[in-house]
Amino acid sequence: MVLLHGWPQTWYEWRHLIPVLAEKYYVIAPDLRGWGETERPASGFDVATAAADIARLLADVGAEVVHVIGHDWGTPIGYHLSATERHLVRSFIALEASIPGAGGENLLNFSHAWNPLWFFPFLATPGLPEQLLSGKQEVFFHWIVEQMARSTPDALTPEDIAVYVRAYGDDDAVRTSCAYYANTWISAEQIRRAAASPLTIPVLAVAGERSLGHNMVDFVRHLAPDAEGIVLPGCGHLLPEERPAELAELVTTFLAEAQR
Repeated sequence: MVLLHGWPQTWYEWRHLIPVLAEKYYVIAPDLRGWGETERPASGFDVATAAADIARLLADVGAEVVHVIGHDWGTPIGYHLSATERHLVRSFIALEASIPGAGGENLLNFSHAWNPLWFFPFLATPGLPEQLLSGKQEVFFHWIVEQMARSTPDALTPEDIAVYVRAYGDDDAVRTSCAYYANTWISAEQIRRAAASPLTIPVLAVAGERSLGHNMVDFVRHLAPDAEGIVLPGCGHLLPEERPAELAELVTTFLAEAQR
């Protein structure tokens, strides 16, 4: 079982789900390229490169068949892994993500976005976020994580928020964060190419009503037309932390069906 986190988070966002899944699966929850505890390379912040990182990791541990769950940026990365390593991935669960190449890239364009998020184009502007956030990373990331959790205010403790603030609290972490957004159009083209052959494995899309909602399900069905879609009422973007018990039940039920 491979769990791929989003921004501005780390493997830590899976802390509630890991014990449940580990009862039946060998769980791998890495930090993605340039985020969390990983190194900060100069390049490679696109979904194809990040997915290739995960494929190499799985080869190193000798994995032969895996289930993939992605959240936020972990979703397009998990999709690309699923689409390009079809011999390896048995099922894919997509959580709350604006998927570039499946319509999500429109969030970078205020004139076309159905629900514009100001930080998408801000982070995607080359060089500007690094300059404006230098020395202010703690303020920015503390604020952004709190905003993402506002639908379920008790989902994150101050200690939880501090984990993420530390992970992104230096200039180089800002650079690598922004690089994924700046490379959105590169990632979008990579996903379009991969989507030339729709996914035929079992796919589940789960979104929060107070975040991407049914738009998220539509994104996923561009890539896997038969995907099952679920929108959780009253939930925001941080599904693994806002609704861990409900999500664990959805995941385990879906996987039981997928393995029949």
